[in-house]
Amino acid sequence: MMNRIIVSGIVFLALQLGSLCYGEQFLPMIETQVLRVLSTVNSYYYHKPWKSPNFKTSRASGFFFEDAANFPGMRGLILTNAHAVSMSESINVSNGREKRRYKVKMLGICDSADFAVLQMESKELEDYERRNGKIVPFELGDSDQLRVGDRVLGWGYPLGGERISKSEEGEINRIEVNRYSYSHEYWLMVQASLQQNKGNSGGPVLKDGKVVGIAFQGRRASDRINYFIPINLVQSLMPLLHKQELIPNWRFEGQPMFPRLKEYYKLGSGKGGVLLSYIVPDGGPYRFGLRANDIFLEIDGHEIDDYGDVFFKPLGQKIYFKEILNRKKVGEPLAVKVMRGGRVVEIEGKITPGLPRLVPKIFTRANYLIYGGIAFVELTYNGIANLGKSGRALREKYLGEFPERPYQKIVVVAEIFPEYGLVDTKPYLDRVERINGEEVLNIEHLYTLIQAYRRKGKKEVLLELPRNIQLPLDLEQAEELDREIKQEYGILYMKSPGGFSQ
Repeated sequence: MMNRIIVSGIVFLALQLGSLCYGEQFLPMIETQVLRVLSTVNSYYYHKPWKSPNFKTSRASGFFFEDAANFPGMRGLILTNAHAVSMSESINVSNGREKRRYKVKMLGICDSADFAVLQMESKELEDYERRNGKIVPFELGDSDQLRVGDRVLGWGYPLGGERISKSEEGEINRIEVNRYSYSHEYWLMVQASLQQNKGNSGGPVLKDGKVVGIAFQGRRASDRINYFIPINLVQSLMPLLHKQELIPNWRFEGQPMFPRLKEYYKLGSGKGGVLLSYIVPDGGPYRFGLRANDIFLEIDGHEIDDYGDVFFKPLGQKIYFKEILNRKKVGEPLAVKVMRGGRVVEIEGKITPGLPRLVPKIFTRANYLIYGGIAFVELTYNGIANLGKSGRALREKYLGEFPERPYQKIVVVAEIFPEYGLVDTKPYLDRVERINGEEVLNIEHLYTLIQAYRRKGKKEVLLELPRNIQLPLDLEQAEELDREIKQEYGILYMKSPGGFSQ
């Protein structure tokens, strides 16, 4: 009987210790290091942005960290996902230990790479530490040391409960450059077989007790396929939180060099490369010196294979060559080799700024203009999503297209108000291609042209839509008509408040 009691006691003690420890981190500490992030965010009508937004509540995870280089002397710093707090009106955090909510403020957000830095306000921080003990921020690891087959662990607050949840230890399956679902930009990501669900986003992914990534997206159709943002990417972009124009954002269309294409361009069988089948005239790559139909052979001394991959020593594997660009800032040096017209051309220079997409994913209110009874909007991915099935034609026609010139956008007629006098408006809800024969570049350009015609004394102009459809715009009666519309529909601003954004 005594032996049984002793054995039971040892088993109980072992279970207690096992439930409290992971990588020298204790569960009670984890409960206060990892946070539930609750934010009230604006939910805009992207296809009709003059309407007042709705509000929705977003739930995610986050964790305390410190960054002496970018936030010297600052305490209460929190990392989470951008998609959890972007366009927020208020942000609060809590933990699984005492449930009280604490106010936090936004210090910076990088929508492109889906991370945000928050800070618990000083009085709130005092209250938090009085109730939970002194905060011990997580130590950040080196995600470049991760390899396929490594084991990692995640913490967070997934839906289905109030307590903190530990993901079963999972294995890294893949490290690659791929599209982030929130921003649609291409960055390095790590795939791991972690059992994580909605609400885990923003939580830390740990290896040997150090944070190597931030959980951020998964695949609905697959079990245990989840992704995290490598922490080195976050650290490299941290200095650019308020200078995001220094992120290159080069946009080009690259095509793998299959055998017949290599033969056509007379690229030797032993050489690899990627065909730049399209770059925006006068865009970032163009101003650097690249041209359409150049074959990318090398970038900063890394040879490019037929699939666009280079062997990248920091990661110990092949990776898409855009990772070399992603680790640089605008103004930093870059050297490339291309084949142009059958001969090798070496180009050395400084990285130039990129351009926005033809149909961008945006993180604020869309550009719009209401004039003469017609509402114009710049088409965005968000707006197409708002339209649901009715946006299918716009999605198929424009979503994958590149601009033909810098800052070109698709301007569409989003609504024609009854005061305009048109009964069936559906055939006219399409792209505005020209006004009085002049091509419309974007909504600011449309507004500038309208004002120029008014100054010239024009009484009306003609909008030209696809399939030769025409829509007159009365400049002489526009102001009176717009006053009536503004009052009738309670519209606060007849064009984007604060000006049109690029």
